[in-house]
Amino acid sequence: MQVTGRFSPHPRGFGFVEPAPTDPTAGRPDSAFVPPDLGRGWLADDQVVATVEVDDKQRLTATELVLESRTRRFAVGRVATFAGQVVLELDRKLGAGTIDLDPSVASQVQRNMGWQIVVMLGQGEDGRPTGDALVVKPEPASSPMALRARAIVIAHGGAAPNSIPGGPTAVGLAPVEAMATALRATGRMAGGGTGLAAGLDVLHGEVPGVELPIVDHRDEVCVTIDADTTRDLDDAVSAGWSGEPDDVVHLVVHITDAAGTIGMGTDADRYAATMATSAYFVAGDNAPMLDPVLSEAELSLVAHQPRRVISVRMEIAPDGTPSDPKLEVSWIQPTARLSYAAVDAWLNDGDDRHLAERAHGPYGAPATVASYVGDALRGLSEASRRLGVDRDGRDTLEALFEPAVLEPAVIDGRIRTRDADPHPAAQKLIERCMVAANEAVAGWAADHDVPLLYRSHLGFDPARMDRLNAAVAGIGKELVPAEGHVTVEPGDLLALVAALRAEDRHEDAAAIATVATSAVARATYDPDPAHHKGLGSGRYTHFTSPLRRYADLVVHRQIRAAMAGETPPYTVERLTALAPWLDARAGAASYAETLERGALWAVLLERGAIDWPAVAVVSGLSPAGMRVRLLEPGVSGFITAARALQLSPKDRPALSLDDHELSTVDGAFKVGMRIKVKLDRIDITGRPEFTPLG
Repeated sequence: MQVTGRFSPHPRGFGFVEPAPTDPTAGRPDSAFVPPDLGRGWLADDQVVATVEVDDKQRLTATELVLESRTRRFAVGRVATFAGQVVLELDRKLGAGTIDLDPSVASQVQRNMGWQIVVMLGQGEDGRPTGDALVVKPEPASSPMALRARAIVIAHGGAAPNSIPGGPTAVGLAPVEAMATALRATGRMAGGGTGLAAGLDVLHGEVPGVELPIVDHRDEVCVTIDADTTRDLDDAVSAGWSGEPDDVVHLVVHITDAAGTIGMGTDADRYAATMATSAYFVAGDNAPMLDPVLSEAELSLVAHQPRRVISVRMEIAPDGTPSDPKLEVSWIQPTARLSYAAVDAWLNDGDDRHLAERAHGPYGAPATVASYVGDALRGLSEASRRLGVDRDGRDTLEALFEPAVLEPAVIDGRIRTRDADPHPAAQKLIERCMVAANEAVAGWAADHDVPLLYRSHLGFDPARMDRLNAAVAGIGKELVPAEGHVTVEPGDLLALVAALRAEDRHEDAAAIATVATSAVARATYDPDPAHHKGLGSGRYTHFTSPLRRYADLVVHRQIRAAMAGETPPYTVERLTALAPWLDARAGAASYAETLERGALWAVLLERGAIDWPAVAVVSGLSPAGMRVRLLEPGVSGFITAARALQLSPKDRPALSLDDHELSTVDGAFKVGMRIKVKLDRIDITGRPEFTPLG
């Protein structure tokens, strides 16, 4: 019997062949177990044909693997020796065992035993991979640049253009060019570079709405508010308010008019479409989607420089309800570049002197300019407060997530920790303005029948509802989905958590919130203006970051065309094909960022950056042990059953769990429970393993 599917390695050396379901309604087909001896040397995501045997319990075990196709072109791992030869020991996220290196590669790295390298893959006669060329030179495996390279190779290799349903052709890209671009960019990023965006042509392509009139608002006060390190400034904001509680606030959000410069089908456009997003790393340079000359200079909303933008003008009522938006292409000249720190200080005491050194313009002395900027901030602060009242009245899932207090940083080449959110009030102000603009544009497009890429979020994943319902039933409560729905509404779940807290049932509330967090579905792009339940928005799109996300650039093009009375360049069919492409390609960049930060945290934990014991929340249970999350750094790790039960691993202990794996049978450990832990070790995949205390 033969099974065709994707090879999925396990860190312990074995693996599985996972067939793709032929009928989406039939559930996931059975996977075939691949023993360690057979699984060594194969790569994650290899498409293979497995010859399998079936035992008396209908379990499948592979006896032979034959390669059908391989999407990964790079491998990462450590230099090692095997049978007297220099080889690459695969990173356990990619596979187990070693792969042979070309003699020229082996000679380059033979003095770097234990160091990490990245190689371009070839293929041996048996279908197993070989390392044919050195892509990233040897680095100590725990160095910041090695951790960055590892994250990029693992994440981007799993979302290669030819592995995405429909492939490049479905989104109007040439397959050979898209693959070559993705590979070259991945190699550059893994080596610490910025990608391939620099110097690409933007001019020789269609620009929707090229004849649109441009309104001159350069005499209006507006500001950018970002971190001091931000270089690609997409947005500027302003607001006017009389100070009277019953008067509306006139809020304006300006977003750089990237679609008015970057021609469709140009080299720059094709590169941006291939990469889908800018990537932001802790170690080394970021990888912008667009040429830094554009994203950090010519299109960036630099203070005191005239810039063309798409402006969204709204009136915010006292109850937080925004009016229908007015959209226009306009000229602005940002009055000041403000940092989150400066705005936070201003929000604390309202002293315009915090702004004077940053405010300049055609309004007189810096102190006078600062007063104008201060007036704009007073309007923005009131708009944010009102929008917050509206947002707080919605059923959003943000309340389920506990933000981390610390994050990793690389300072002067050393891995350090820093505050994760040092200026929350200023960041919240900007976030609320951007969400309001995204909602306004989504609503405008839907009302004007403009095809658009909307951001869709189902709320809870239907496949995970059984466990959530079991958790609720376990505390004596019930959640009933609305008629015709397979999941509960976020508001019902949030109301339950709030009620439990009001009853001083904080442990039960924590358990429900933790299980609900793991049941939240992923947001996706969709041309249907479906409900975004994660934010409580009826219609939502990505409009505010066209320098950083290709989806926003697409939205800008549609809006420009519609404003000019033209047929929008992207049809619903084209947007439908583009949505999964952007989900996959942008998802790879997000996954790389997550992997890098997790690896940096592993180094920090091992070096004693956190004081022990530390508080962790139990996020999941299995017979093998407990998944936990440290609250302060937001790091996830594992507690083995042996450590939880204080037994020897030789005894092969396992946790006895209830039917839905929400609690141990004896009640000693439950999902949502907070416990104190200390670090035991970092395992072979870089995952922290902890020991429970007390």
